[in-house]
Amino acid sequence: MDHSYQLSRPSIETIIDYCNDLLADEELTVFEFGENCDLVLHIYKDEEFNPALDKDYSNIVTIHTAQDGKWIDDTEDVYVTDGSLYRELERINSYTDMGTL
Repeated sequence: MDHSYQLSRPSIETIIDYCNDLLADEELTVFEFGENCDLVLHIYKDEEFNPALDKDYSNIVTIHTAQDGKWIDDTEDVYVTDGSLYRELERINSYTDMGTL
């Protein structure tokens, strides 16, 4: 992994902006996410993403969500720019008790 970035209590729009700017294999960690600010998101950019070739090709991320130190949700292959990432972040944000996988 080349670079890792961290955000605390960002807006969904800020997360999407960061995800769009991530390069292949980079990671974004989001702290204090969700309605109760008790979720940690680990977001990884697709390792094949090459912005020089095609901005939309492989512009996808994988999201792993943790709550109280336990993995509770995985979302794979979410496109960043077509609204899919926004919908997934809204879904994750609205959960107050996601349970465990």
